[in-house]
Parts: sequence; structure tokens; C-alpha cells
Amino acid sequence: MKLELNIRQSIAPGMILAFIIAYLSEFIHKSIIIGGQKPISGVIVAIILGMLVKNTVGVNKAFQPGISFAMQSVLKAAIFLLGLGLSFIAVVTTGLKALTIIIICVAFAISLTYIFGRKLGLPDKLATLIGIGTAICGTTAIVAASPAINAKDEEVSFSVATITIFGVLAIFLYPLIGKMLVLTDMQFGTWAGVAVHETAQVVAAGFAYSDPAGQIATVVKLTRTVLLAPIVLILGVIYANKQRNVAGAAGQRVNYLKIFPWFVVGFLAMAGIRTFGDTIWLNSEMWADFLSRAQILSKFLIVTAMAGVGLLTSFDDMKNVGIKPFIVGLVASLIMAGFSIVLIFALSI
Repeated sequence: MKLELNIRQSIAPGMILAFIIAYLSEFIHKSIIIGGQKPISGVIVAIILGMLVKNTVGVNKAFQPGISFAMQSVLKAAIFLLGLGLSFIAVVTTGLKALTIIIICVAFAISLTYIFGRKLGLPDKLATLIGIGTAICGTTAIVAASPAINAKDEEVSFSVATITIFGVLAIFLYPLIGKMLVLTDMQFGTWAGVAVHETAQVVAAGFAYSDPAGQIATVVKLTRTVLLAPIVLILGVIYANKQRNVAGAAGQRVNYLKIFPWFVVGFLAMAGIRTFGDTIWLNSEMWADFLSRAQILSKFLIVTAMAGVGLLTSFDDMKNVGIKPFIVGLVASLIMAGFSIVLIFALSI
């Protein structure tokens, strides 16, 4: 009985499944060559294969811990290694360039989504969660903000499902739109980093466009993610003031150290190591080989994490969202997509 429990709680089954899908995805990516190019991205294939498995044969509960580990911890490890692909100066410069767009879009999206949601009749907190999930970093932002505003479980579930729907759609649609608009890697990376919801979805969309766009999208997204802690703090203060005159109302305490995205620090540290290494071992074959292997490993870990995204995407959950949250999520996504691309062109990024 104890052995069965340990197996069920182990990350091994889910991780093995994610690795198998990642390997098959990379094989398909490398096998299909048209005009000397490999048009089908491994990250897109991994998501599609994962979704097919999830929504056809299904995924046993024993696989869930490993799949969640792939989607969260493996992705963070991949982001760490991505830091080795960029110098610290390039990271800071890219982040600062996008910061103005990020701040404007985040404030704009949260405000308009909340107003539109309330006009449509959504509960106050559900509208807020959809807004912050769209504006900051998807499910992470929703889960972090929910205790600060005392959101109900069903409000959290509805907002997470809504954000997931449009985040998954963005992975497929953004690269196509980017090609149609003939966006540069910098423009597309900035756009995906600002407008797509989850970190995993941003990485998928960015690398589906190109490797440089994927790196830029990751930097921009991490800059945006840092805003999570202050935004949750502000929301906590606002809702605490609202509840102050309600008898027996007691807000839940939020651990801001816990919600801070520490993997951003790891990414910056790796970028710092790259900068230092280039200064000391610029012409070293060993250093170049190390960076090359790190890049290959990072890409495979990203594909593995995307397999996890697909394996956790349920069509049934999407059906249960309801029309009103769906409409608000659609409007919020369009606001982020449209407003951010206009700013990118206006500021000549």
C-alpha cells in the first residue's frame, strides 16, 4: 500500500511521459524539412501531442505530479539556462526598452478588463482575477492574487480556465500573425513577452517564431513577471480597505517572499556568468562548447515543459468556463495584443 502511494506521488511517471513526448516532438521537428527549413517547431508539436493524449486516452492521476513538475520546475531550469545565451548588458537593455510598454499595458489591461467584466455582470473578484491573469503572468498571478482578495475557489477555477484558453490559442496564432506582419525578432519577442499570458506560453510562442525571438520574449516576460509582487500588494490593500467595514471580514495574509518569481534572479545570475565568461574565455573552445551544450539542453527542457502544458490542457475544462468569463477573457487578450503591438510600432522597437 505504501509502495503504491509512493509511486503515485512520484514525479517519475509524468516526467517519463513528458520526456517521451519531447523526444518525439524534436524528432518530428527535425524530420520535416521544406525548402531547406524546418517549419514545424518542436514546442508546438509537443503541445499538440500532449493535448491529444490528455483529451483522447486521458492521463492517470499517477502522472500528474511529474507533469506539473515538468511544466513548472523543468521550465524554470530551462529559463536559468537561457540566461547563458544572453549577456547581462543585453538582458538589462532589452528589459528596460520594453518596461514602458509593459507598465502601460499592464495598467490598461487590468483596468479595462475589470470595467468590462463588471459591465457584463461578472462578480467583482472574478473580473479582477481575469484582469491580473491576462496582464501579468496567467495562472501564477491568479493563484497569488486570490488570497489577497479573498476570492472563492470557483472564481479562481473560472479565471484560470479562461486564461488557459486564450494562452493556448496565442501559442498558435501569434507566430502566424507575426509572420503576416513581417515582425523582426525584436518586435515579435517584445510583443509575445508583453501580451501572451503564462511564462510557458510566452516561451512557446517566442521559440515557435525563432530562437532569437524566444530569448527576447523570455527577457521581456521576466521583466513583466517582476511586477507581480507589487500588483498583488496593491490589490490586497484595496480589497482590505473594502472589507474593513464588513463585520467579521478577515483578509488572508499573503506571503510576498513566496510569490516573488525567484527564477528571474537565477536567469539574471546565468546572464552574469555568461558576461563574465565571455570576458575571460572569449576564444576558448571549451567555453563555446559549454554554451552550445547548455543551449541544446535548454531547448529540450523547454519542449519537455511544453509537453506538460499540453498534458494539462483539458477541453472539458474549457467548455465549462461559461460565456461571460470567456467574453471577458477574449476582450482582455485582444486589449493586450492590440495595444502592445501599437506601442511597439509607435516606439519603434
